[in-house]
Amino acid sequence: APSTGTARVRVVHVSTNAPAVTVTRAGASLAQGAGFAGVAPATGYATTPAGPATLEIAPAAGGPAVYRNLVSFARDSAYTIVALGNVGFTAGAARSFQPIVLRDTVAVPATGGWLRLVHAVDSLGVNTATPPAVVSAVDIYVYPQGTPRPTAAPAAGAAIRLLNASFRAQTAYTPLTAAGTYVVEVFTAGATPATATPLVNTTVAITNGLKATVIVRRAQVGATAAPLNAPG
Repeated sequence: APSTGTARVRVVHVSTNAPAVTVTRAGASLAQGAGFAGVAPATGYATTPAGPATLEIAPAAGGPAVYRNLVSFARDSAYTIVALGNVGFTAGAARSFQPIVLRDTVAVPATGGWLRLVHAVDSLGVNTATPPAVVSAVDIYVYPQGTPRPTAAPAAGAAIRLLNASFRAQTAYTPLTAAGTYVVEVFTAGATPATATPLVNTTVAITNGLKATVIVRRAQVGATAAPLNAPG
């Protein structure tokens, strides 16, 4: 039987070479004119029918869709669609424009916050191999400000260490049990943090009850190299 009821959806646009986009599903708009680094709706979520339906992402100024596929949402659930990748690649290619769909939790942490990570940078450049190959993997550290960067797997709830994260990598919500300011650092995968310059070095405030997503992305539209950014 077809699903009934609705789901809630929001869209985050982090593709540096895609124009502002309009996102529709089941013939209804979820986001109109969503630009790079923007979240649509600006607050809250749009409502869409539960069950399977066609999701389409197209340039807001008009033209053919850059993505079109069947996407299913569960009733009474919330989702974040992260639009990422490179519109210059053939659909289905590893670095092509293709959104990822994250299911947002409806639960709320009692103490501290929950953080999840998304790696949205399709290329950090090329290596010195013959022939050269695109490098995109990163190491991500999230730890309390004023404490040492974790050099081993951290204790549950204390910090986050994600190594060799490939493009499109995503984590589940990870608890950070103490409220406070946390450092977010991103390095090229395999770098020695003590001597390497981070691609990202910023902070995020964890408050009691917070649920947030940190997306590692390019810092500005049209960028093809560093600097990077990691907005919450």
